[in-house]
Amino acid sequence: MTAQTPALPFPVTPRRPGDPEADLTGFTLIHRALRAGTRDLAVAATAIAAGASCRASRRDAYVAFATEVLHEIHLHHTREDDVLWPVIAASAGAVVDLEPLTDDHTELHAVLARAEEALTAFAGATDVRAAAAPLGAVLTEMADLLDEHIVEEEAEVFPVIRAHVSAKDFAACEKRFQKGSGPKHMMFVLPWIIAQCSPAERAEVLAIAPAPLKVLLRLGEGRWQRRRALVVGA
Repeated sequence: MTAQTPALPFPVTPRRPGDPEADLTGFTLIHRALRAGTRDLAVAATAIAAGASCRASRRDAYVAFATEVLHEIHLHHTREDDVLWPVIAASAGAVVDLEPLTDDHTELHAVLARAEEALTAFAGATDVRAAAAPLGAVLTEMADLLDEHIVEEEAEVFPVIRAHVSAKDFAACEKRFQKGSGPKHMMFVLPWIIAQCSPAERAEVLAIAPAPLKVLLRLGEGRWQRRRALVVGA
């Protein structure tokens, strides 16, 4: 890590041999969601640019959906930099070099800024098809970068977390990740995550989910599904 590494968010106790491993289910699912959501947006914008129908209802749904997806990408990577990476570094020491992944985040945030600009232009454009072309291009770039980054992160960092980060500390990181996400955003994120689950995974996640999250999921799932159907042109 570099001299700019944030301070530890809480005191860290590295995992000892024989201790339970961190549960990476939630992280795996949000990674799937980030990849799937960005790819859906990229494919949809590219199709609109090529002539697919985009009435006001589809554009409104697309802009709302994309705003939430881009916001979550920003939050996820910022929280990795500020919370998870310092905990991993303190737990694993020289076993892992997180700087390349932090550099990836810097690149992704630059692309994210361009995607947000393109989305704003698309939202207010008179010629929707013309505005969809640059939006589709930048979102395709972002989807490709996310695919590459997440595959690398899961291959290189997940084994380090399992070996060196205590289950308690990782759970504390996940709680920190949830802070600052209001009910409205969570009513989007929870159905988005659940949509990535197999039936068995869904049952497992719901069995351990706190009651307030189950309520938000129940309130938001139908709306999320309808909005996504409009976005992808289903």
